[in-house]
Amino acid sequence: MRTLVVMAHYDPDAMVAPHVLYQLEAWGEVADRLLLVSAAGLRDPAVIDAVTSRAELVNRGNEGYDFYSYKHGLEAAGDLSGYDLVVICNDSYVGPLVPWSTILRTMADRPVDAWGLTETMRRRRHVQSYFYAFRPWVVASQGFTRFWADMQILSDRSQVIRVYELGLSRAILDAGFEISSYYTESARDRRTARARHVWWAVHRAPLRPKGKRLSSLSRFALEPWNPMSALADRALGDARLPVVKIDTLRYDPYRLGSQALLTACERHYPQAFDGVREFLERTARAYPARPGELVGPAQLGPLARRVVGYAS
Repeated sequence: MRTLVVMAHYDPDAMVAPHVLYQLEAWGEVADRLLLVSAAGLRDPAVIDAVTSRAELVNRGNEGYDFYSYKHGLEAAGDLSGYDLVVICNDSYVGPLVPWSTILRTMADRPVDAWGLTETMRRRRHVQSYFYAFRPWVVASQGFTRFWADMQILSDRSQVIRVYELGLSRAILDAGFEISSYYTESARDRRTARARHVWWAVHRAPLRPKGKRLSSLSRFALEPWNPMSALADRALGDARLPVVKIDTLRYDPYRLGSQALLTACERHYPQAFDGVREFLERTARAYPARPGELVGPAQLGPLARRVVGYAS
């Protein structure tokens, strides 16, 4: 199966972190062509050599977030018709925690047209765009071609999510194709995710004005969850969830104990997580807390740790 991989990269210090090199090496085992599209302004010859020994390096300006890197990389790749699978992904996660060959082989047996590692119902059903794979008939479709041709540079993260992350899955579904994901939630996963999401809603509601707290609590608790945050520890053990998002470790958005999760991941996957803790510390200044997010370390008592905590 001829595979093209376009990987988006950014680093505030114009470096390439160990977990990014780990991912490039993993892709090197299965990809027929691998492009790293970097918006980091790489200058250090040693850093550039580390990339070019593993992938083709495509440099671009730092604008448009990862979707514009995807667009740039797909254009740089040229004719896409010779590939059985086209993958776009970014450097926002640690992994894979199982070989890419296992993941690709599993998905080759499923009757889907486009797929990711995870999907969610937040806002509307969509594959989470840190990883998206397309079969050739999707790549050749008018909807797919038009999506990238019409893309404009957007400078607001929430707008990029709304227009492009949600928009890509909508374009694929509207064209009559089906989407899916490698990770599928079990009934137990869903019960755990709902408990964790309610925990998050209870602790987020006080951030709202006093008169709106009850309505906010109800609305937050009923929202679909983000599996990459609510179920991040499904990466442990058999790695049913085969990656861990950097943002989950950095922000701990559900306040479930990301330090415990990181420690457990370092123990289970020492090679994949080598340097991740140092990367988080080095780049912390460039990634301040996001508006509306909970801040501060998780305050989990013994019961909460058993019921909702990561790596419990």
